[in-house]
Amino acid sequence: MTSTARKRRPNRSIKTRRKSARKEPQKSLLQRLSSIEITSKKIKRAELIAFSRELSTLIDAGIGIESALNLLMEQRVGSAFEPVINQLRDDLNAGRTIAESMGAQPDVFPRVYIRTVSSADRGAPLSRTLSQAADFLDSAQSAMAQAKRAMIYPMMVVLVGIGVVTMLLTVSLPQMIGLFETMGASLPMPTKVLIALSGFLTSYPLHILGGLVGTVFGVLKLSKTKRGTRFIHTMMLKMPMLGQIVIGGDVARSMGALASLSEVGLPLPEAMEVAQETASNMIVREALSEAREGLVAGNGLSRPLARSGMFPTTLIQSIRVAEDTGTLEENLRRMSDFYQQDSSERVKGMVGMIEPLATITVALAVGFVAMAVIMPMYSILGSIDQ
Repeated sequence: MTSTARKRRPNRSIKTRRKSARKEPQKSLLQRLSSIEITSKKIKRAELIAFSRELSTLIDAGIGIESALNLLMEQRVGSAFEPVINQLRDDLNAGRTIAESMGAQPDVFPRVYIRTVSSADRGAPLSRTLSQAADFLDSAQSAMAQAKRAMIYPMMVVLVGIGVVTMLLTVSLPQMIGLFETMGASLPMPTKVLIALSGFLTSYPLHILGGLVGTVFGVLKLSKTKRGTRFIHTMMLKMPMLGQIVIGGDVARSMGALASLSEVGLPLPEAMEVAQETASNMIVREALSEAREGLVAGNGLSRPLARSGMFPTTLIQSIRVAEDTGTLEENLRRMSDFYQQDSSERVKGMVGMIEPLATITVALAVGFVAMAVIMPMYSILGSIDQ
């Protein structure tokens, strides 16, 4: 019986391992499917802001977090946010905190958002932290949306101009060339230039298209490398008007994030670590990282920022005064609002210069093509009159 028992025990363990082996792949498959379901539809930043404000309002009204999530999920049935809320609710029921639950979905919740909400784990009101996180996302999104809207008109003008000139060179001008050759008209230099350009476009369309696609692909691939990104970001900072806009926008976002994180009780060095990631430009981000190292070393915040030589004097002086008077959080918020408004005004000014320049450039290009086509007609009419 002893030998039989010894033989049966291994068999039971083998069966147990086989059963567990069968269960584990099914569990991991379900996890993969649930993660695909969450990330298959891209969550828009506006949806996250609306969700945060609604959740903050419900919690502030005295509704529990689970009940509030259930209400919000009922309002978003069939939307991309429904599985996100469902996952949050399941993680909370499993014993995770709200920040840990959001941290499990980094594609939906940015790091600065999660760190702001994490202050609720240390006693800060959850409704307040959600509202502050939404305010920060809203301010950052409105600045970028304004810049995109401002560039729509100049881009449309340029694209329409390129399309008109291309159509004239590839469709209208080749038909006119035959007429000029038949009538034996003397061609002026602008017409000869256009004929050469038209012949090049019609003779090598695939080569030109391939070159353009290859150039775009090469630039995109270069921008994904660290060296290429550094080069592009450095060139952006050196451009006359664009450099100030980039620095102002990054300062507004980083100082706004630093103020939000400090207001909810996060230590300044830890808040600086998160705030520096909100800068879109790599060079600015590295300068903020060096400033954080100086902050950790006990040099304050204003001196490391001044040492980089990149940030505006107004910002440095304001932070220096705030450090002396103990009003750093208030001044950071004020500086964030100031530079966001300043960056917005600079964008308007740049677009105000680009719009007439684009219009004039397109008008000159179309006028040059029209003149080059019309000028030979005079010589043709003159030969007919004779």
